[in-house]
Amino acid sequence: MALAGPVPGGRLSGLVLGRSVATISTAIQAWSSRSLLSASIPLPAITVIIPGLVSDIWEGILKAVPKKKTSHSKKRHRQLAGKALKDVKAVNQCPGCGKPKRAHTLCPYCVAGSFNAPAMLKKY
Repeated sequence: MALAGPVPGGRLSGLVLGRSVATISTAIQAWSSRSLLSASIPLPAITVIIPGLVSDIWEGILKAVPKKKTSHSKKRHRQLAGKALKDVKAVNQCPGCGKPKRAHTLCPYCVAGSFNAPAMLKKY
């Protein structure tokens, strides 16, 4: 392509520039269509699926982010909710000392007292 005449400022005229861009874009389209046909990849099917997947993933990512930081009290309430200690209902009296003890267990006071007995401290 030749210029019609000298252009002031040394710039290309809009007409010549428009033609060169159009020529380049058609050349790129022709090359890409030939290379795609030789590779035999169904590009239109891929381009139809990808925007749908990307938009779905992007929406999921945006929705997964909390708007505000969870406060300390809310975190503690969530961690400790429903995990309170249960009341012990099976409490009996120890037949040896009469103090309260859990059912089916040894009395901690009697067991601690038996280890302090002189017979237990005696060395063999």
